[in-house]
Amino acid sequence: MSEKAEFLRYASPNEMRTIVREDLGFYHAVIIGAVYEFEDGFDVKSPTSYFAPLKNCIDQHPFFSVTVGDRHTEKAFYQRVSSINLEDHITIVDDSNVSVDPLGAIGKVLVPELDLPFTAGNPPWRIVVLPLKPSECFVAFSFSHMIGDGPTGIAFHKSFLAGCRGTPVVEPTAIVTPPATPLTEPFDTPERLPISWKFLLEPLIALFMPNFLVKLLGMRLGASTVNEGTFTGGIMTYNPEKYYTKLRIGEIKAPLVGNAIKAARAHDAKLTGTMQALIARAMSKTVPDAKFTNLVSETPANMRRSVGASNDVDGQFVSAGYIPFPRSDATGPLTDKEWESASASTRELAATAVRLHDQPVGLLRYAPSIRKWTLSKVGKSRDSSFGISNVGAFDTDGIAEKETARITKMVFAQPGSVASSPITFNVIAVKGGDLVYTVTWLPGSLGLGLSEEQEDKVVDEICASVDQGFKDLA
Repeated sequence: MSEKAEFLRYASPNEMRTIVREDLGFYHAVIIGAVYEFEDGFDVKSPTSYFAPLKNCIDQHPFFSVTVGDRHTEKAFYQRVSSINLEDHITIVDDSNVSVDPLGAIGKVLVPELDLPFTAGNPPWRIVVLPLKPSECFVAFSFSHMIGDGPTGIAFHKSFLAGCRGTPVVEPTAIVTPPATPLTEPFDTPERLPISWKFLLEPLIALFMPNFLVKLLGMRLGASTVNEGTFTGGIMTYNPEKYYTKLRIGEIKAPLVGNAIKAARAHDAKLTGTMQALIARAMSKTVPDAKFTNLVSETPANMRRSVGASNDVDGQFVSAGYIPFPRSDATGPLTDKEWESASASTRELAATAVRLHDQPVGLLRYAPSIRKWTLSKVGKSRDSSFGISNVGAFDTDGIAEKETARITKMVFAQPGSVASSPITFNVIAVKGGDLVYTVTWLPGSLGLGLSEEQEDKVVDEICASVDQGFKDLA
């Protein structure tokens, strides 16, 4: 890569949030991975096999050609590099047990990648390839949140898959010259996200009023809906010497996913709302203290539709919803009350995804310093009980079986969070196929006063409860 880079534009407040978070070491890589099957003749172990697909991704997505300048300041900016050496962005790994437990082997690939900083001076993304069979491999697209959100990772794999199927006019080399394509306009501009005076000032006024008046007037204390009865795990802490992500990976087979979708539709809900209810029930079992009466789910919303953008557009088009769920000690199929919560969440998230006024992400532009705001979170209570990020299903409709390459499974993961949910479910599927979820957290983030081994068992129990919940929906 050449040392010269072309200034493109300054980062928006929400982009600054992700830049600062990474610069502080709070968060590193988002991973959207896919299992690819190829026709015979594709060498899954050779880096050169991936040159053409990666060039296609770079040609179609301008954020894959940028680095971030002055990231340690309040005026970070995006700049396009003049060239990219693909060999700097490809790693091929092996696992001798991959044939015995392919999903477990994929999980092992994810763990070190999530906390691995990106190489300074290079566009912050890489692929890690795990060969599964002679003509099958897992490709993990590991990228910085500074250059895109979850759907950006899906867009990458659409372009990568197209590149695998195409025949390059010229034999690709490791050095790629990015096209001079402008970056998309930031999502969180004042023009796109107007903020009312009430939405802006209400949390500030509420801080100086007695609690009974705040409740009486129905005033909002912040973007989240937590109250004194909400379980929020441990306080937000950061120790760079003890920072590392823990991960569990699970799979829900296609028939159970189909049953869950049918059950959700019958109760005016969607899969995300249904999973929130299942997770809230599972989490309720892990919180022995009776003072906790509810849980709040932090759930990102893909805002592309609200501004007429395609899901194939790279960048950050995200806001979030904070959905309360009553504590539940129920067993078996979801109760009517749990379905009501799932349905209410579905409606709330649908409204969030198309509403442009009074979005919490729009408040960031009023923060005098994104860095100071981010650092101020450390030592405070979290604003949710758990997170769930569902980036949807990779659509394989219209893809013929005879294609030279196809995707059969998707995987999504992100680091344990310093400054948001104590535990996060990351969900993705192939349309009509299996659903894969990862669960990520930081040691001690649940705040249960347990050893790391005991906390691991608690997370295993949460996952087992969610798995059983899908079976009970059948």
